[in-house]
Amino acid sequence: MPDPFTPGAPADSSREAQAPAAAQAGPEVHFTPQEAAPEAQDKERQKDSLQPLMELRGVSVFYGDFEAVRDTDLPIGQNRITAMIGPSGCGKSTILRALNRMNDLIPGAQVSGTVTFHGQDIYAAGVDPIQVRRRIGMVFQKPNPFPKSIYDNIAYGLRINGLKGRLDDQVEQALTGAALWDEVKDKLKMSAFALSGGQQQRLCIAEPSRCSPR
Repeated sequence: MPDPFTPGAPADSSREAQAPAAAQAGPEVHFTPQEAAPEAQDKERQKDSLQPLMELRGVSVFYGDFEAVRDTDLPIGQNRITAMIGPSGCGKSTILRALNRMNDLIPGAQVSGTVTFHGQDIYAAGVDPIQVRRRIGMVFQKPNPFPKSIYDNIAYGLRINGLKGRLDDQVEQALTGAALWDEVKDKLKMSAFALSGGQQQRLCIAEPSRCSPR
């Protein structure tokens, strides 16, 4: 299976489920796939949600000689909401930055331990941090749109990722998904900085959604 974090890897490494083939003994014999009972489907979804999508094991983060986070273990389940609660300065933002290697951008920062995504260590040798950040999106507490128009804030990510299709349609889909389209559809060329704080936050949510983060 191709490494999803190495340069040149496909944008989506998920495998399509294949329906089992059935041999036909004659023209009257037909194969009809049977769907699992609702109870079985619920159990399967619960099982998937309990398996960690990401996991931190023994993670410590240093800024120079200062140890900001020490020996942290944290499972993050699929299709579940995980909250970190603590006082200011306890390391919550440091942990968040470790999830998609944004600490790499801070001079003197060092991360030890393992952070896995779908079982793969994102800090392993040969892993491209740019590919990591494309697959693991992040929206910050304070909105930080690009100094561009509303339209270009969405279109920029689509262009640099080489996504195909009608750009206008994909921009509309992204803004609709962030509950912003009806409010901005007549002013897409306006600067993103002219939006209210809440609108800017929704715009920032819409930006990575078109690049299919996990």
